[in-house]
This record gives sequence, C-alpha cells and structure tokens, in this order.
Amino acid sequence: MKTTLLRSLTCVLATAALASSSCGAEQTRAEKIRAKLDSADRDYVFVTMHRGDWRNAPENSVGAIEGSIAKGADIVELDVSATKDGEYVLLHDGTLDRVSNGKGRSLDLTLEEIGQYRLKSSNGKELTDYKILTLKEALAITKGRILVNLDKFPRDPHGIAEYVKKLGMEKEVILKGYFMPGELKKKMKEHWAGVEDGTFYYMPILNLNFSGKMESKSEEASAWSIKMFEAWQAQSRVPGAYELCIAKETPVVVLERLKAMQKDGGPRIWINTLWDSLCAGHTDERGFKGDPDGSWGWALENGATMIQTDRPVELIKYLESKGRRNL
Repeated sequence: MKTTLLRSLTCVLATAALASSSCGAEQTRAEKIRAKLDSADRDYVFVTMHRGDWRNAPENSVGAIEGSIAKGADIVELDVSATKDGEYVLLHDGTLDRVSNGKGRSLDLTLEEIGQYRLKSSNGKELTDYKILTLKEALAITKGRILVNLDKFPRDPHGIAEYVKKLGMEKEVILKGYFMPGELKKKMKEHWAGVEDGTFYYMPILNLNFSGKMESKSEEASAWSIKMFEAWQAQSRVPGAYELCIAKETPVVVLERLKAMQKDGGPRIWINTLWDSLCAGHTDERGFKGDPDGSWGWALENGATMIQTDRPVELIKYLESKGRRNL
C-alpha cells in the first residue's frame, strides 16, 4: 500500500513538474508577435515584407524569407498557388513565366515538374539557384521565427486552411480575402470554426475607393466596403484587423470608424504603402526619397498599426524614431 501510494505521489509530482516546465517554456519569436497582435496594444506597429526580401533575393524564395527575418520584420507576405497534383507552391501570378525559367500555370503542372525549374533574380534577367518553394518548405523555415501573411488565400480557402492546420501552423499565419462572412464559412467548411474561435487570424480586405479608369466604381466600392465591414462587425468574433486599400484621399466612413475604435483596442488597420492606388500616393518611395512623414507618417495618422512595405529597413528605422517598435 505504501509503495503504491509513494508511486502515485511520485507520478503526481513528476506531472506537476513537467507542467510547470512547459508553462515556463520561453515563447518563440512568432508566438510573441502573435500575442502582441492579439493584444489591445495599439502603440506597436507591425512591419510586413511584401513577397519577402525581394530586392535581395527572388520573391517568395528561401532567401526572401530569411532576409525578412534578418531585417526584423514581424510578418512575411507569401503567395500561394496550387499544383496539378494538389500540392501548394509559392507563386504570385499562379504561373511560372515571370519568375522562373519555366512556363505555364502551376495548376497544369505537378510538383515534380515544377521542381525542375529555378527562380530568376529580382531584375528578371539572371537565373538563380533558388527553386520554387512549396508551402510546406516555406512554413518549415518560418516556424517559430516570423508570422506569415498567406496572400492568394481566396484561390483555395478550404484546402489552404486544411494544409496549414495539418502542419499545426494555424496560429502563425494571417489569412485574408474579400469574402463576406457567410461566403467564407461555406468555402472554409469545417475550418470556419478556427476563424470563429480566433485560432485562424482572418483579415477582410476593403477597397474603399477607386481612381483613374475605375473612378466610376468609387461609390459602388465604398458602399460595398461598408456592407462588408458591417457584416464582419456583426459576427460574434470581429476580425482582428482590416486591410484597407485607399486610392485617393476622400472622406471614407469605414476608415473614420476604424480610426475612432483604435483607442479601445478595436480591429487593427493594415495599410499597404506599396503603390499609389493602395495608399493615395503615400508610398514607400516617397519615404525612401526623404519624406517619411508624408509616407509612413500618413499611415500612422490614419491609425495603421500594420504596414506592408517594400522598404523594411527604412520603415523600421522610422518607426523606431517614433517609439512604435517596442515589442
């Protein structure tokens, strides 16, 4: 009896020690970033690198991902495309032509066929030793080190969500698209539960206005953005962030409402400073060429706590000077 009791007590103490050790385990960098993302802190500004560090390595390549981590970005944006045999590779266009020595759609090629090609350099002139990455390979590189924004998620919401879940990476990815809640629920099927409970971080994209040739659709786009925003805000769990595409500086109801909600820890505002039609001309190049307040400062004035950039080094330096990078 005493021996049995002693063994039981030993097991209990061992289990408690193990639990204590697990609870005290140090968070990975990715876990720290996700925890900050889920928090009510609106001082810290997250930096996302567009297609990775593409100025120094081919977009969506190993080098582009490693460069993003080395430069201190919080999130790396990667583009997902399916293959003929149901795998996923990183290709922005869904075709091999622009970025590699291959041709055709990924959907018409097997993973083995795609694997024989190599990526071109950033200028598109030289062939590199980098191969086209699979999503599995990419997430193996990012795991624990940086969050991933999976662009082109609307190409296959259910399949991509299932793939990410099998890898146990739900908490380390950001999914985004133009879906109404009901539409996304149908497309994600059983994985919609991950959006509802906050495991998957889903971010609706709102086109707030248009310019140039699309000017005639500006009112229609704004009306749709309001409708989509209201639909998501009516959910039991509202999105953690909205990606806003702002083509011109006109009063936009959704933007003003989101800005007002920031002080109470409302949904974050993600702004892309990549090209004119996404940020009303307040681009990275404007900041890079000597007017950071007119670029990234404008994004901050509009409540952005998530900025996607092609100039990460300069953006991070600017944010640090403003005290907006204390993780």
